[in-house]
Amino acid sequence: MRGAMIGSSHRRLGGERLATGQGRFVADIRPPGVLEAAVLRSPHAHARVRRVDAARALRLPGVRAVLAAADVPATAVIPNRVAAPEGTARYLQPAIARDVVRYVGEPVALVVADDRYVAADALELIDVDYAPLPPCATVAAALAPDAPRLFAGTDSNNVATIRMRVGDAGAALAGAHLVVRERFRHARQTAAAVETRGLVAVPPDPRGGELHLIGSTKCIHINRGILAPIFGIPPGALRLTEVDVGGGFGVRGELYPEDILVPLAAMKLGRPVRWIEDRSENLVAANHAREAEYDLELGLDATGRIVALRAVIHADIGAYVRTAALVPAEFGAALLPGPYRVPAYTCDLWSVVTNKTPVGTLRSPGRPECNFARERLLDVAAARLGLDPAEIRRRNLIRPEEMPYDTGTTSFGATTVYDSGDFPALLEELLTRLDYDRARAEQRALAARGVRRGIGLAAYVEKTGLGPFETAHVEAKADATFTVDTGASSMGPGLETALAQILGEALGLPADRFAVRHPDTAAIESGVGTYGSRGTVMAGNAAHLAAAKLVEEAKTRAGALLGAPADAVEYARGSLSANGRSVSLAELAARGRLAAGASFSVAKVTYAGCAVAVILDVDEATGRVRLRRVVVGADVGRAVNPALIEGQFLGGVAFGIGNALHESLEYDAAGQPLCGTLLDYALPLAADVPPIECFYQEVRARTNPLGLRGLGECGNPGLGAAIANAVCDALRDRSVALTALPVTPSRILESLRPAGP
Repeated sequence: MRGAMIGSSHRRLGGERLATGQGRFVADIRPPGVLEAAVLRSPHAHARVRRVDAARALRLPGVRAVLAAADVPATAVIPNRVAAPEGTARYLQPAIARDVVRYVGEPVALVVADDRYVAADALELIDVDYAPLPPCATVAAALAPDAPRLFAGTDSNNVATIRMRVGDAGAALAGAHLVVRERFRHARQTAAAVETRGLVAVPPDPRGGELHLIGSTKCIHINRGILAPIFGIPPGALRLTEVDVGGGFGVRGELYPEDILVPLAAMKLGRPVRWIEDRSENLVAANHAREAEYDLELGLDATGRIVALRAVIHADIGAYVRTAALVPAEFGAALLPGPYRVPAYTCDLWSVVTNKTPVGTLRSPGRPECNFARERLLDVAAARLGLDPAEIRRRNLIRPEEMPYDTGTTSFGATTVYDSGDFPALLEELLTRLDYDRARAEQRALAARGVRRGIGLAAYVEKTGLGPFETAHVEAKADATFTVDTGASSMGPGLETALAQILGEALGLPADRFAVRHPDTAAIESGVGTYGSRGTVMAGNAAHLAAAKLVEEAKTRAGALLGAPADAVEYARGSLSANGRSVSLAELAARGRLAAGASFSVAKVTYAGCAVAVILDVDEATGRVRLRRVVVGADVGRAVNPALIEGQFLGGVAFGIGNALHESLEYDAAGQPLCGTLLDYALPLAADVPPIECFYQEVRARTNPLGLRGLGECGNPGLGAAIANAVCDALRDRSVALTALPVTPSRILESLRPAGP
């Protein structure tokens, strides 16, 4: 069978293996002599640790070791993975609590035993003397004048204030025809992936070798560079290998305390150690995200065109600056103007530590929050001006002839420049597929029968293809197949298939000839990883370059065999010919190793325009929302595999429905988490997901040779805004104004109650 090239819905490579239960996940890894680890976690949100006594635990048969602060190097601190403002190092998290615990779930000790059950029993035998300290469970509490400082030597619980200034927003707001103001809140959430986290650490052989970590994902080369100095070994003595992953969503693959503690235990004992997180641990130990408050003022002229936007954002980053804690809120601040012309913009972003689980990236970090606030305020403005929600967006969308468009904002030192795209065409296609006018007519007809039908829209921009570089290595085999290695991780969306199709097109061969392997630092020396919808954009272009280099090398070797100069050798579909003779890549590989590697670098982020529409019904008596239809689309630059694109959209919409309607990690005033199981942290069910129609447009990106844009995060970040807009639209005669997510029945019913005296 000839393999599909770019633009064809090739079947997912490796899908049969996963569908038939032959996947290899971290919990499946059991090296000979492996021991099991369990983590003792703080029950207090804020307390001084006076003493950790493990004597009773160590006497339990089967317990091999207990690691506490005294057993862990003081240098074992989780650093920022990206550039951070000066002074943030004071807020970094140690691998294990030292003197003070700052959130429920913080590691205090690690037990290693013959099996997990013995390790869990031993946790109960460790005596810890805690002296409780006053907690700060909210941003308001942390910023209060009398709030305790969570970190000694700091003058505030505000880690950093980041300011963005474009034009004179104050003057523009003062002269605006209409100014709408509101405060919006987004709930704290987490990924809740099907597979929880885990790690297997295999120590080096006493005679020499490498420390091998199996199960690390997302950024294995970056993590190797961080971990090796902590362990006191050169990077070449540390190997990280990814296996199959049951959902990443940004949360998996960040550096966590367990990534340091488990290898330290393995090196201490000279035996493999495995740690598998349980669900309750996951809800307090894995990164949280999203919790932010946006105070917005939007100014418009009499025609409904935006003249200014002013924002103050307070982000609750939890107890520490951990790995990428400041990333989401800054991305949100930079993309708050969205796909619209905003001539004047002012934003002050505060990132505040509280006594809760640290935050980090979560699918489309920062964008659900900013999209919800901006798109809700646009609907409010449209109602005040007597405009249709679609029309106010039409009047403000950046037009294709204005590209490249510099919004004037920055994030992590990079300016926000939309390289290309057609936002108005994307919106019009969305409305056409929704049959917007007919949907409005049907809404009016249903209203006459007492049905509360709502229609909600949202337009937004996604950050994709983040740099700085990515690598790919292609090797031809004597059996006419190829092995492919890349620094990008395979987190589930089908990167293997996309790369195989890109290579198939470049080499004129079937895509199923290419075996794309999980990343392993032993197989490819450098790489960046998978996050920010970068895998296909960055690794795809690297693979395309590697294929070209492979052909050039093959031409040189074929020329020597065929008696012709390399530039006289022609290549087509795996065969090289000259002087009436030919030789295949497979034959060349049989004579000697035939391989090529390449690195693709990009200085600019690739942005993707996106839009979503929702139709839903609201039951006034119960507050229950029933989604009827979702239409979602994005500019993918160039569609490598339409089937994978649809799969990403569908998964993203389901993810966004959970964020919009169900998920909220609640804490009480003492900093105690109230969501200890999935009975408390509600996730969407299959019945919550309505018919979804997906579409894409192809306006080639100018940031990379293949013209690609990422789309892994395009499906979810507009759902909260569109759903909230649709609910408010359904209840518009009741003056309902939703300002917080998730949109739960109780929140809807509260908004329907008459205001008190």
